[in-house]
Amino acid sequence: MRARRVHADRLDFEGIDKEDAISVRAAIDRGEVFAGYIPETALDFIVRNFQTLAKLGVLEESWLAAYVHSSNLAAHGLSIVNAVFDACDRNRLLELKPLGEQVNRSRGDRLTLFRGCAGPIHTMGMSWTPSLDKAIWYAAHHAEYHGLTNRAVYVATVQIAEIYCRLDHYDDDFIVRPLTVWRVDVPDNEFRLDRPR
Repeated sequence: MRARRVHADRLDFEGIDKEDAISVRAAIDRGEVFAGYIPETALDFIVRNFQTLAKLGVLEESWLAAYVHSSNLAAHGLSIVNAVFDACDRNRLLELKPLGEQVNRSRGDRLTLFRGCAGPIHTMGMSWTPSLDKAIWYAAHHAEYHGLTNRAVYVATVQIAEIYCRLDHYDDDFIVRPLTVWRVDVPDNEFRLDRPR
């Protein structure tokens, strides 16, 4: 417990009000999930402090909560998001969010995943779906709600051992950073929000 407090003293609480900082520090001292005390600023707090939080053994659950509910991961960049996942204990991530039946039913040690994108730059982020339909829907969704063009779907085949975990809050999202991706040729009329999912 003392070692946890010593490391917690090194945390950067910039932009977090004093009462919230006290609650976060107390949750960390108890080894509990702290993201709920600072839902609006949890992602930024974790990004600034992820190495220390990993040493404290309190990174994984709060990082997953912040990641799932974030709408601004691009502000930190893919390399930082990847670095936070790398700092996590992978066994703990898989304990919290197992890969599930999709992987159990796969043949071999590889899985094919898809990602829907829209806009001038397509970032090959870390959330990938096992559903081509869902990836097409995501591309259409991003285009519709953010006024973007240049819709696209990408595919990657990854080693199951490369996958950090599977999030299931909104949909099945496998968290992985594929080494190789390629674009799927999807007809324009397929990019619609009313498609079966």
